[in-house]
Amino acid sequence: MTGLWRFFSSVYLTIALAIAICAVSAWGSIVSMQNPQLFRAFDQEVLFPLLFSLGTRYLGQTLWVWALIVLTAIFALNTAVCTFDKVLAIVRNRRPWQAFFPHIVHVGFLIALVGHLVGSVWGFRSYGHVLHEGEVIPVPNEKGLYVRLDGTEVKTAPSGELDYLKTSLTLLGEDSQPVRSGHAGINSPLIYKGIAFYHFDQGENPTGLVLDVDGTEVTAELDGTFTAPDGSAFMMGRIYPDFAMDEKGDPYNRSEQFANPHIEILSADGTPAFLDLSGPGPAIRHGRHTILLRNYVYSPYVVLTINKDPGIMFIIIGSIVLVAGMALLLFFRGERAELVRQRSGAAERTN
Repeated sequence: MTGLWRFFSSVYLTIALAIAICAVSAWGSIVSMQNPQLFRAFDQEVLFPLLFSLGTRYLGQTLWVWALIVLTAIFALNTAVCTFDKVLAIVRNRRPWQAFFPHIVHVGFLIALVGHLVGSVWGFRSYGHVLHEGEVIPVPNEKGLYVRLDGTEVKTAPSGELDYLKTSLTLLGEDSQPVRSGHAGINSPLIYKGIAFYHFDQGENPTGLVLDVDGTEVTAELDGTFTAPDGSAFMMGRIYPDFAMDEKGDPYNRSEQFANPHIEILSADGTPAFLDLSGPGPAIRHGRHTILLRNYVYSPYVVLTINKDPGIMFIIIGSIVLVAGMALLLFFRGERAELVRQRSGAAERTN
């Protein structure tokens, strides 16, 4: 047992592992560039469930991932054993408190690594959630939790590049009461109970039509209703991307391409008519009414990526501890601390 402990506390093991990790990472970079489609999935799925689902089918391409996992696990064990030994020696020998600083960095690294492990085993990643302002959708895999888009603010530079982006979100509980509000960005998510909401994309799309009904302008949502000047009610029906009529006079889609888009408009008695959506100007007679397409109603939307990473708080805490340890090492250890004190004293004397 003592020999095993010495093996894992060896500095030579640390050096060998560092070299091996660098070599495997370089190998993995080459393999991932040669197989971009396969490794794109690694950015979109939770690591270990994906690896287990692949099994041995792509072992030639994923062997470096398994090797890196094993090496990282040994490196973490090596770090933990070394840190324990050193801290124990510091306490026994009653060395100055500055001697703890390097090991604060090690502890931060281990905490962050635990967070990455937890996030690589549990959680989920969900893409392509489109929301218009005021719209509410359920959060995937989280019963009783909903997200609402309150608004988005986008500013672009004169060159056309994105300069500023802020998406305002509100999370709602089962009783529709807000449980968290905040802003989400591309790389700055809104986080709630380990669930991260990222802004992925934004734009505008048509959500309604501006119609001329018997000479009166009417606005109707694509899935809504509208009323003619005489009180006749109409309801929007199905949209046909590539509209055509069969021999019986029934509508159908020739394809899913928007080659000949039409929308079904139903009267109160269920009689359909089909309005061309390819551009402003088309008109139809629907009973005694004339309906003309004047324009479209555009609404801004955002696309959210919703990820649950149960280890994210460990990563944040570990990163804070690691950075704090490095700052202590940089400014408050040994000769450097003395140099800082000398500079401070010189500045005071000058003033």
